[in-house]
Amino acid sequence: MAREGSDFSESEVIYPPAVDGAPSRALVASPSYASPAPSFGSFAAQGPEILSGGFNQTWLANCLRRRWLMAILMGMLVGAGVAGLLLWAFPETSQVTAYLKVKSKTGNEVFETSNERLSAQDIERQAMNHLALLKSPLVLDAALQQQDIANLDAVRAHAGEELLWLLDELRVTFPGDGEILEVRYEGDEDPAQMVLVINAVVKAYQDKVLLQDRLKIASTQADLKTVLADTETRLEGQLKDLKAKDEAAGTLREEFEIPQLTNEIKSLEDLIVKAQKELVDIEVFKELSIQSANNPASLEAAIGMELDKDPTINMYKQQLFELNSQLQSKLSSSKNPNSADIKRIRSVIQQTEAQAAQYRGQAERSMREKIAKMPNDTLRAAITEYKIRRKSVEDNLAKYQEKLKAAQTKLGGLGIRNPEQEMLEGQIESEKEIARSLKEKVLQWQVMNQARERQERSGGSDFDTVTVMQQATPLEGVNKLERFSIAGIGGLAAMALTCYGIALLEFRHRRLNGAADVDEGLGIRVLGVLPSTSLKALTGSSLVATQVAEAIDNVRATLMHDPGARGRQVIMVTSSATMEGTTIVASSLALSLARAGRRTLLVDGDLRSPSLHKLFSMPIEDGFSEVLRSEIDLVDAVKPTNNEGLYLLTAGVCNAEAIHALATDQPQAIFEKLRDQFDFIVIDAPPVLGISDSLSLGQYIDGAILTVLRDHSEIRKVYKSVEMLKQMGVRVLGSVVNGVPLKADRRVVRLHQASGSQAPRLTKMDS
Repeated sequence: MAREGSDFSESEVIYPPAVDGAPSRALVASPSYASPAPSFGSFAAQGPEILSGGFNQTWLANCLRRRWLMAILMGMLVGAGVAGLLLWAFPETSQVTAYLKVKSKTGNEVFETSNERLSAQDIERQAMNHLALLKSPLVLDAALQQQDIANLDAVRAHAGEELLWLLDELRVTFPGDGEILEVRYEGDEDPAQMVLVINAVVKAYQDKVLLQDRLKIASTQADLKTVLADTETRLEGQLKDLKAKDEAAGTLREEFEIPQLTNEIKSLEDLIVKAQKELVDIEVFKELSIQSANNPASLEAAIGMELDKDPTINMYKQQLFELNSQLQSKLSSSKNPNSADIKRIRSVIQQTEAQAAQYRGQAERSMREKIAKMPNDTLRAAITEYKIRRKSVEDNLAKYQEKLKAAQTKLGGLGIRNPEQEMLEGQIESEKEIARSLKEKVLQWQVMNQARERQERSGGSDFDTVTVMQQATPLEGVNKLERFSIAGIGGLAAMALTCYGIALLEFRHRRLNGAADVDEGLGIRVLGVLPSTSLKALTGSSLVATQVAEAIDNVRATLMHDPGARGRQVIMVTSSATMEGTTIVASSLALSLARAGRRTLLVDGDLRSPSLHKLFSMPIEDGFSEVLRSEIDLVDAVKPTNNEGLYLLTAGVCNAEAIHALATDQPQAIFEKLRDQFDFIVIDAPPVLGISDSLSLGQYIDGAILTVLRDHSEIRKVYKSVEMLKQMGVRVLGSVVNGVPLKADRRVVRLHQASGSQAPRLTKMDS
């Protein structure tokens, strides 16, 4: 950049044409050295692999190291945004569950016998019927038609599609293929409102099933009563016919009634024996019913079966199974059986077992108390059935005995019987048996209806096909772990992708990662490695100044004693771009040569942006620019410094005339004089790219040292600078890498501590 207050800029500097036909020393136009990205066919693509290599793990690590703050901040911002978006996309849901008990029936209880059993296909068919009925539009619409349900926000949110919403979201299953029907809803609606909706659906379903059962029962009762009335009417007509025939037959009926009475007596004797056996069976049935009702083992078995069907106990069993599986998995994968995760799982297992035991004990006590308080309907029904059956059999037995006695009495005085009358009497007896059986069935229906009504008044009924075991119960936040897992994984993935993208953007510049990129990547010899420092630190007595001096001494030794570098009297220190430590390396190298006893001149060749006069606290006037304009003699421009053996030629006040003179043959004579007066001449030159001053100075030097700055210099620009210097015939001695983090050697530290203020450093001129 042009010095502040100068009357020209870089873009205005144009080299004049050659005078009197002499060849021009102009090299390259000023604005032509911008460093674009390499395109197809450019030399960068044909250079070392480091210029065109792919993005790998090493580049990723170094790019993130340079842009770690931006990567972290942008990654956290994008990750938080993505996590928030995922949390919004996956809202927290709750689960509402109700449990019903559904009985499988073969038909009407009155006509059932102990040996009737449903097949597996029948049970499955009935289960499918229940599932289809509960999710049928008839049941769901009945629940939604209730005014308090229709006004809920959860229902109004699906206005116009309430039925489809419930059909899609309601889950109805038979867990474990048992008699327990589970009704479950899972969604992001208000759990309290969904409890009301599920209870309404269950109530509507229960009402529909109970209505069907009761209609069927009422229909069966009406049919029985109709058949009984028909049978009694028919029996009454037959009795009238028999009486009329008896009156018409007169004495002749005696001849036909003898065989009939004989058969009747035999039949009555058989019926009496059968009735006596039935009385014995009824007494046995009574004793067995009483023993079964009072049997503790049966009570315990019934309680155990009910507890095994309890969904909460089954839930604890499932949790214990999953926790034990996790424990076994941890034990098999972990080398430490007492790790924190294993201890935590064992603690959770113990807590769950204690909770399960506590709940089972409470449930068992509650069930025992309920059984103790409620009447034994089964025993009561058995006793009622015993009384009905005994009374019926005793009545029949008395009738049979009375008829037997009458028939035996009548047989002694009868003669011949009429066969038609005997057949009619047989039909009458058959009709009487049918009527008696129908009366028993009607009586059983009445007893069953009374028991049903009594249980319904107490809050439930064992005769109902469907009973509610658990009302709808909400469980909030069932997907909390999944939501935060998805949001966390998505946020981390977004953060990782953002960091990767920032690293890719940084990779486009291909900045220098270290000395290996110069030495091994570009094939440029590394003369030295310097730590991060500044011009101000070089004038102090810090440990960094001592480290820089030690590193520069290696460069000095190479210049003085390396066979390949001998005869290099004029050394130019340059770089590919600005702010890459050229002034630090040039001034430190000149001071090192002076300490070695060499008469050394340090030239500020960066005429447009000089800085050495500030470093040595000297005036900028009467310097190199004035010598190029022939305003002063060279002897007057060279000034001694406070460092023995070190002299300085400042840049002077630069203008276009000085820049033009730099591109002519005029500097040739200047450097020839300086070669005679000094052992080494070190030029602090401007960057190679962007302006042509370094290429102009390169015509008068013996070698160039290229400075690069870690994490700042772009590898493409460094390679292009070296190629341009080589094309102009300038020998590149090597490079010095600045900004490398170095740990001070203990010997250097001891030397620094011992030397104190005598440590090698630049000394400013006294003002």
